[in-house]
Amino acid sequence: MNQATIRTRYAPSPTGIPHIGNIRTALYSFLLAKKYQGRFILRIEDTDQKRTIPGSLEKIYEIQEFLGLTPDEGPYIQTERLEIYQKYSKELITKGAAYEDEGAVRIRMPKEGYTTWQDMVQGKISIPNSEVDDKVLMKSDGVPTYHLAAMIDDHLMEISHIIRGVEYIVSTPVHLKIYEALGWEFPQIAHVPLLLGPDRAKLSKRYGAKSVLEYKDEGYLPEAINNFLFFLGFSYQDNSAVLSLSEMADIFDGNKIQKQNAIFDIQKLNYFNKAWIKRLSDNDLMGRIKPFVKHKASDELLLKIIPLVKERITQLDQFDQLTQFFFARPTPANTSTHSYLQSAFDVLSSVAWTKEAIETGLVDSANSHDWNRGEYFMSLRLAIAGSRVTPPLTESMLIIGRDEILARIKQNLS
Repeated sequence: MNQATIRTRYAPSPTGIPHIGNIRTALYSFLLAKKYQGRFILRIEDTDQKRTIPGSLEKIYEIQEFLGLTPDEGPYIQTERLEIYQKYSKELITKGAAYEDEGAVRIRMPKEGYTTWQDMVQGKISIPNSEVDDKVLMKSDGVPTYHLAAMIDDHLMEISHIIRGVEYIVSTPVHLKIYEALGWEFPQIAHVPLLLGPDRAKLSKRYGAKSVLEYKDEGYLPEAINNFLFFLGFSYQDNSAVLSLSEMADIFDGNKIQKQNAIFDIQKLNYFNKAWIKRLSDNDLMGRIKPFVKHKASDELLLKIIPLVKERITQLDQFDQLTQFFFARPTPANTSTHSYLQSAFDVLSSVAWTKEAIETGLVDSANSHDWNRGEYFMSLRLAIAGSRVTPPLTESMLIIGRDEILARIKQNLS
C-alpha cells in the first residue's frame, strides 16, 4: 500500500448528535490514515438543510476533540461548495449518465446486468441493476443529495479509502456509476458491520445507543471509548488489550475488519474504563475528575484522596459519591454500638496519628473486649463516613485529621 496515497474521511451530517456506530467508522478511518502516515479529513455533509438540528455541528466537533480524532484537513462544508456539485451535475447530463426530471436531476442506472465490486470487509458484492432506482442527484432547488455531493467530494478530496456502514451497500451501485461516468477511479471501500445490542437486535438506548457526549458526562474516558470501539469489529489477541490510539493505529488493518455484526457489551466498556483509570497518573486523573466533584476541594486534598479510590471506581462520576465524607460531615449513624465508639474515641484520642499506631490501637481495643472485629470497625466506618462502602478507613482518617474524626465519633455518642 502506497503510504502517500492514504486519505480517509469522516463525513457526518449535522442532523443530530452522531450515534456511537458513526464514531466507530470515524475511528477506523482515523486509524487507517495514521497507520500509513496519511491524511484524515473532516467533511460536514449538511445539504439536507430541512433535517439539520441547531447545535449538532458543535457537538460533532466536541466529540472529535474529546476522543482525539483530530482531522488533518477540514472541516469542509458542503453547503459552501454548491457550485461545484452543480457543475458536475450538468456534466453527468451531458454524458448521458443523468437526466432531468421535474426540475431535479436523476442518475440513469442500467436496467440489465449487475454492479459488482470488491469490498474490503464484505468481499465480492454483486447487486442486480434492476433493483437500483434512478436516485435523485440534484434537487430542483439546486442542492445536491448525498449521492452526488459525497462522491464529487471524495474524488476532489482524493479520498483513497471509504469506510462506512453496511447500510450504504445498496447505494454503492449509484456511487460507482457516478465515478464511472466521470472517468474517475473509485476508492477502495469498506462496509463495516452493524452494532447490535446483547439481544442481537439493532442497538437501542437500553443497550448503549447513546452519544459519546453522554458517556463523557457519565465519566467514561476517551481512551476507554476508543479502545472499546476498536474491538467492536476488529480482533486482536484476546480483545482485552489496553491500547492507545497510536498502538491501535500500528495494529489496524482495514482488510481485517470483521464481517460479522458486533455486539455492544457495556461490561466491556466498563472493563476498559476501569483499566484506563488505573493507568493514568494521579495528576492526570485529578484533572479529569474535577468536573465531577461537587464539593470545593484543593488539588492537594484531591491528590491525597485519589490513590485511595483509583482502584475502586469504574466511572469518574462514582468518585463524588465514594468520597463525599471527606468534604462534609455525615449525619449521625443510627447504631446501637455506643460501647464500640466510646472505645474507638478513647484510642484515637491518645495514639500517635500514624497508620500503624491507629490500626494497632483499634485492634488491641477490640481484642481486649473480645468484640467482633468486623462489627467494631463497621460501627466506626459508619460514624466517620456515613456509609458501609468507603475507601480504606485508616488512610481516610489520616487525611480527614484527628480533630474532625473525634468530632464525628462524638456526635454519634451524644
